[in-house]
Amino acid sequence: MKIKLPVLLAAAFFLLPVLSNYSEVKAQARTTVEGIVYHDKNGNAVYDSKEDDPLEGVAVSNGREVAVTNRKGEYELPLRNDAAIFVIKPRNWAVPVDDENVPQFYKMFSATGISGTKYEGLEATGLLPESVDFSLSPSEEPDKLKVLVFGDTQPRDDKEIYYMSEEVISELVGVDADFGVTLGDVVFDDLSIYDHLIGSLSNVGTPMWYVAGNHDNDYTGNNSTEARGTWFNKFGPSYYSFTHGPAHFVVLDNIRWIVEDDDRYYRTGLGEAQMEFLKNEMERLDDNQLLVLMAHIPYEGSTPWYDEAEKQAFYELIATHPNTVSLAAHTHRHYHHFIDKEQGFPGNEPHHMISMGTVCGAWWTGAPDEYGIPHTMMSDGTPNGYAFLNIDGNSWNLKWKTAGVPENVQMHIAAPDVVSAEDDAFKVIANIYNALPDADVKMKIGEDGSWMEMKRVPQKDPVRLTEKERENQLGEVPWRKMGGDADSQHIWEAEVNQNIEPGVYHIQIKSADDWFTYEGKRLVRIK
Repeated sequence: MKIKLPVLLAAAFFLLPVLSNYSEVKAQARTTVEGIVYHDKNGNAVYDSKEDDPLEGVAVSNGREVAVTNRKGEYELPLRNDAAIFVIKPRNWAVPVDDENVPQFYKMFSATGISGTKYEGLEATGLLPESVDFSLSPSEEPDKLKVLVFGDTQPRDDKEIYYMSEEVISELVGVDADFGVTLGDVVFDDLSIYDHLIGSLSNVGTPMWYVAGNHDNDYTGNNSTEARGTWFNKFGPSYYSFTHGPAHFVVLDNIRWIVEDDDRYYRTGLGEAQMEFLKNEMERLDDNQLLVLMAHIPYEGSTPWYDEAEKQAFYELIATHPNTVSLAAHTHRHYHHFIDKEQGFPGNEPHHMISMGTVCGAWWTGAPDEYGIPHTMMSDGTPNGYAFLNIDGNSWNLKWKTAGVPENVQMHIAAPDVVSAEDDAFKVIANIYNALPDADVKMKIGEDGSWMEMKRVPQKDPVRLTEKERENQLGEVPWRKMGGDADSQHIWEAEVNQNIEPGVYHIQIKSADDWFTYEGKRLVRIK
């Protein structure tokens, strides 16, 4: 029996919605996600089996499990709602970046969308493609690596982005760094200025990886996931990992957003899925490979943990890989903390954590300079700035750079301007911003003076206290005055009791530790 063409067309027209609905139901019911990781030879970010090469041995994660591609470049993972699927960049391969130098290494998936009520979050992503593929391109990565590290950029508004652009970004355009990272509090609550900030940071000219902070939350979210809706929209996953050169980097989101009745607050924490992800990642590492953990809140001496048992489990996990360092920010101070057995760390050696000084310093407070930019000295006396993480194989160090001054300026010295020759005993105090706690610090008066030891004595910075008192005497001003003070962990002092002839001398201070040697000078008059 012959069926006429019009009848066939009518039947097809009738069946199309049915078939479409069937496909949609089938897609929505899927419990796994699969795809291909490939060498994107023509750079179009679309897998072409005739042109592109599948890549074997590349890790992909859903934020919990980690899968490794087979010889056909294929992976398969459980599909998690309100989560990302992301490729874990291997050594000598690069992920694409967008026009603002933000890495594009993920695919977000949310059936209903993720957001609070104040800012635009992540809309419902719709059905995932049948194959979620990730493109990579070759990129030679030697054993030596230089990473630009920002503590909190944290502008309140566009004006504070201009401060940062003028004082910090302008001197970093075209910087010799392999990539950059911000350590959270990318903005200060106003998530609507992300685009301006990202655009400004893009001028540095390197890929920029982002860590989420507590001030990056939409506080109207009713849980940690909703509070991160805008973050997911702008940056993708809030925790992830990648390898660059000889080191493996894991970005952690250690902000737990807690809503209890009318109370909304945050605590330090990771959550079960993130802990499982970290465990899976660490199992893939070579025994002596350098692991760099990057989070916002320091694990000790800062915001309390939501769950002390989780903190202990975290310490036990990272103690299994001794060659690990942690970079955090949040405190708006700069210091080295060695987490040891007294604080529950079970490793044979203490864990080295650095609380990074910040780009915004003390939130852009303090008297403005001739260009209208606040001096923003941090509560421990450290000037605002940034750092470079230098990696060579399995070794590393971190060098601090104060914004707007030469890189060899690594301390300031407090001493009297003038001292009576009849009573020439006086104290010299040096704030050496990045010196390790066991640094050998010495000083002398004049070229012919004798070197004398200086002792590390944590205390409030006298230079900062003097400036704060000066500002307080000004009365009302149109700018934000300095806030509270904190003990600096990198202050050394010495008492000078020498018979010094009248004259003008320079105080010379030298600091030497396992990383660097620093020098500083200032003048004193003996009258």
